[in-house]
Amino acid sequence: MTAMMEEILEQPGALADLRKYYESPGAIPLKTLRGLVSEWPPLVIFTGMGASLFAAYPAQAYLTSHGIHAMVWETSELLHHHLSILRRNTLVVAISQSGETIEMTRLLERIPKDVGVAAVVNVEHSTLARRGGLLLPMLAGRQTTVSTKTYMCSVAVLMYLAFSIAGEPHRHLTQVLLKAIRMQERILDRQEAIIPPLVEFFDHPPYVALMSRGPDLASAMQAALTLKETVRLAAEPISAGQFRHGPIEIVNPMHRYVIFARQVNPGARQAHNTNTGKLMLRLAMDIQSHGGRVLLFSDLSFTEMVNVRAVRVEPMRLGLGTLIDMLFVQLMAHELALRAGLEPGKFWIAQGVTREE
Repeated sequence: MTAMMEEILEQPGALADLRKYYESPGAIPLKTLRGLVSEWPPLVIFTGMGASLFAAYPAQAYLTSHGIHAMVWETSELLHHHLSILRRNTLVVAISQSGETIEMTRLLERIPKDVGVAAVVNVEHSTLARRGGLLLPMLAGRQTTVSTKTYMCSVAVLMYLAFSIAGEPHRHLTQVLLKAIRMQERILDRQEAIIPPLVEFFDHPPYVALMSRGPDLASAMQAALTLKETVRLAAEPISAGQFRHGPIEIVNPMHRYVIFARQVNPGARQAHNTNTGKLMLRLAMDIQSHGGRVLLFSDLSFTEMVNVRAVRVEPMRLGLGTLIDMLFVQLMAHELALRAGLEPGKFWIAQGVTREE
């Protein structure tokens, strides 16, 4: 068994351990959290690089659905171009598996001392862990390959933090996580039947576009990263809305288009769903009508289409469909790498901890 597969298989257990930890009283001390900023609720800025950044989209969507200002900002951009936005009413949520990436350590050196930092980190003796006014451990265990369980755990930790900021009880989130854990276990038990047809359909295309909207942008971004790192594919994540503004012109039967079309209900209190899932299905229809081959992940009802391989996924509340959808992508990328003669999850050029800007 490869190291990457071992870490993929550990994901349900890692999420279960994390859920138990953050359910316990005081796991996120509200007095400490509120003491980080001068006003409540704060302006929340989620910042990280790669998987750490992408994991923040569901939490951002949850906070904005409650009327709380929240942004997702790449650390390198925040560091070099936007530091002046930081004020005492700003909560910087800094996310890094290692807590030692070059952009993050340099950002921590330049953040004003009166700006509050919540550290979401896997290595609890790291620079980030020491600098944060509030430490929120990922509890993912050791990561030796590309981000799998650290991504899943980051998504969950950030949602627990978002619930705390919004003043909502954690029980709704706990219910969703329990469902996600059950679904992950079910997928892993059936992977030998589920994954080969997806791999045969996907093959090894010269170009892949991955599309979604809202909190599911997390899946498009992280899936593209996983395909690049694991299979060495030219994979481009893009919002579905932007795809119609020009990029749709490159639809080609040789390419593959991965679409995440889910019902969107980011807030625990909101009963409505946006119509973006239906917009995603319409985009899949338009791509296949021009000869494009689409891998579709959806919890919506739809008509079977030529050139579309559909994966019917369970609905996940709170915008947490990425906890399921990314497991499919991880397993598919692992198998594609093996068929291409690659060692899944091994970095050839980059490093596990990026130390050069």
